[in-house]
Amino acid sequence: GGSSYMRGGRGDRDLDLEALEQRYEASVDPFRQFSRAERQRKFNEMSPMEKIVFIVAKTFLGSKEMRTALFVYVLAMHLLVFVTTYHWSHSSTCDAFHNDEALAHFHGGVPLPETPNGVAVANAAMDTANAALG
Repeated sequence: GGSSYMRGGRGDRDLDLEALEQRYEASVDPFRQFSRAERQRKFNEMSPMEKIVFIVAKTFLGSKEMRTALFVYVLAMHLLVFVTTYHWSHSSTCDAFHNDEALAHFHGGVPLPETPNGVAVANAAMDTANAALG
């Protein structure tokens, strides 16, 4: 029993021959050859853009680690967008909209009456707010 684990022993040669035999049988298997040829044929029929998409998708979705990394990246980007949106929607620059009666309707305040004069008042107030901020 113990001699099969020794380096260079008869057991290693048997394992090597067995592995080579399995590789040979796999290489001459007609089903695997047909499958490989069909995959290559379909790949060759793809347009260059389809080939790029296929290779990128195969790279990113090919292993569990890459799928996990892609999920974490997408989650982080969504959180970044949410945090940024929340920050900008509640920042101090919004006070100009809340405090100015003519601009309040832009940020959840009471809407202006729908008259041509109301639009002119809103535009003038916006110009005033931009001048104050900038």
